Amino acid sequence: MSEQSPDFYDLEELLEPEEVEIRDRVRAFCEKEVTPRINDYWERAQFPFELVPKLAELGIAGGTIEGYGCPGMSNVAAGLVAAELARADGSVGTFNGVHSFLAMQSIALLGDEEQRERWLPDMARLDKIGAFGLTEPQHGSDAVGLETSARRDGDAYVLDGRKKWIGNGSIA
Repeated sequence: MSEQSPDFYDLEELLEPEEVEIRDRVRAFCEKEVTPRINDYWERAQFPFELVPKLAELGIAGGTIEGYGCPGMSNVAAGLVAAELARADGSVGTFNGVHSFLAMQSIALLGDEEQRERWLPDMARLDKIGAFGLTEPQHGSDAVGLETSARRDGDAYVLDGRKKWIGNGSIA
């Protein structure tokens, strides 16, 4: 465990070895790749896109999803990953949360097998990036009041509505 984070409550003893390993691997990645450069991106109001391939090398995309090239980590390990990424930078943590949990988990839980096989392996490698569009100008994040709809038009879908922002929308 890093000397920067004393374990006053001896929580380390509650973690499985693989949970400690993933936490320490993500922490080391953040210390080397995120923290030294993130302030410049913050000042320019930009996302550090060059970190995406490096995040892919960590093998964390998909979090708790089993199979399809996903790591199938425990809920605790996924939480530790989220905490370490957010500790280094909120936007990097949000990127992973939107991609791995809002987008990939939705496909894993609600998609059919063809959709899982089509999308999840590429998303686990971060070859495809997931987005999540919930918030609307008139309804905020109230999922019950959302007005955006999708309808089939031949082989395509037509989306009708407005979103205030879409997590990962600029690169998904």
